[in-house]
Amino acid sequence: MKFRRATILIAAVLVVAWIVEAVRPTAAMPPFAQAYGMDCQVCHTVVPGLNAYGRYVQRTGYASLDPKTLERADPIWIGENPVYDSSVGPDVQWGNLAVHLAGALGTDFTYHGQEWLSNNGDGTLTDTLWITYNNLLHRDGHLFVGKLEAPAPSPFSMWFDLAGFQTPSITVGEHVWPFSSNRWGSKLAYTHGWLNADVGYLGPSGEVNGTNGAGDWSSTTEKTLQWHVADALGYKPTEFGAYGGTGTFLTSDGQVDSYNGAAVYGEVDPTHGWPGGYVIYQHGYDSHPGVNPNTGLAYNSATSTASTIEAYEPLFKNQVIVSYRYEYLNDGLGTQTHFPYVNVAWFASHHVSDRNANGLIVNFQSTINQGSTPSWQGQIWYATTIGGVNGK
Repeated sequence: MKFRRATILIAAVLVVAWIVEAVRPTAAMPPFAQAYGMDCQVCHTVVPGLNAYGRYVQRTGYASLDPKTLERADPIWIGENPVYDSSVGPDVQWGNLAVHLAGALGTDFTYHGQEWLSNNGDGTLTDTLWITYNNLLHRDGHLFVGKLEAPAPSPFSMWFDLAGFQTPSITVGEHVWPFSSNRWGSKLAYTHGWLNADVGYLGPSGEVNGTNGAGDWSSTTEKTLQWHVADALGYKPTEFGAYGGTGTFLTSDGQVDSYNGAAVYGEVDPTHGWPGGYVIYQHGYDSHPGVNPNTGLAYNSATSTASTIEAYEPLFKNQVIVSYRYEYLNDGLGTQTHFPYVNVAWFASHHVSDRNANGLIVNFQSTINQGSTPSWQGQIWYATTIGGVNGK
């Protein structure tokens, strides 16, 4: 009965999500903590940022977890996160309510979904919706299909900073690079020992403009072949790797921008009192970045560079993290931009039991953009399961 109920649920969510659109960060998994009876920090440094073991679980599409254990908990949970931003109005954005689900279907399939029921007043939006077949390459291969996290380092989708990373989403002329965007498509991930590799073919992201729905794979849709490879073990606090891709983007003058780029990165978790850190260097090329709105003339081809460096320190027994992040972007068209951020994340409370698993996270951020006064952002995020394990 559980298998049949879960199958019907996944099918229904896929049908609904196919006609709605969005890109938002993913979140933590309270049902996993509830099913295993474990603290959230087994997988997270501070929710939602993942530690080495959490990254391993993410890369395998949850197939590294025992499906029988996951069946103990209801796969559905909800999250609410009002957001404050001094740079936009209204200052407080209410009603950010999302429904999530994650779990296993038998021994070979796993799934994850996040649907915004209300997203800053924009209505119902899909963040993530994928299903994975895991019985490939001696169970080291995982085939994802749906709206999924692109082949890329884990912090692009699971991190405690309020602002997304600028380096993988640099703007060059009309083109916004999609290396960190959740997009509809498919990818194959391989995890064996130290080697972690994934490659995917990705199309529409499902933006809110209504012109790039999940079913739109026409010639006007941006398409990308993206890859990621890393030296990483689930118990090793360091990770080194590279990511990149090649794709096409249609510009406003009807021409095609053929782009390609690659990046190297390193990540270290905080251990033995030492802070954690993250470094990226990215290099990209756009053959036709589009039309300059000031002159009406086409841009020349552009070679862009971008970099990120971040350091973060856990405090108060890993209940608080303080971080500083600096990003530098050079679009190759004469624009150079600096993005300094200061973030504080407080894992204010959490509770895990057979009856319920929930958590409250408070985030603060100061954004000090080049040539402007500092802005302030904040978020309160509450997530909870909606049932006990095995009916408790």
